Amino acid sequence: MSDFLLLIWKWLAIAAAASPIFVAVCWILWEAVLLPRFTPRAEIEGIAEQVMRDHPNDPEEWALMEEYAAWHRSRSFEQGKWRRVRKAINRRLRAGDGLSAG
Repeated sequence: MSDFLLLIWKWLAIAAAASPIFVAVCWILWEAVLLPRFTPRAEIEGIAEQVMRDHPNDPEEWALMEEYAAWHRSRSFEQGKWRRVRKAINRRLRAGDGLSAG
C-alpha cells in the first residue's frame, strides 16, 4: 500500500511540475493557431486585397514583414492573422488573380 501511495505522490509531483509548461503550450496554441482561425475569411481576403493594392511589387513579402513584426512584438494573434493574409496573397498570386494594372 505504501508503494502505491509513493507512486501516486511521484506522479502528482510530476504533474504539478509539468502543469505550467502544459498551460503555456496550450495558451500559445490557442493564441497563435486557433484564435486567428476565428477571423472571418472575408476580413482576411479584404486585408489581402488591400495589401496587394498598396504594395503591388511584392505584396507577399510585405505581409511576411508584418507577420515577422508581430512575432517580434510577441503578438501571437496578429502573427497568425498575417500568416493567413500571406497565404491568401500567395493563393491569389499562384492563381493569377493579382490586381490588373490599368
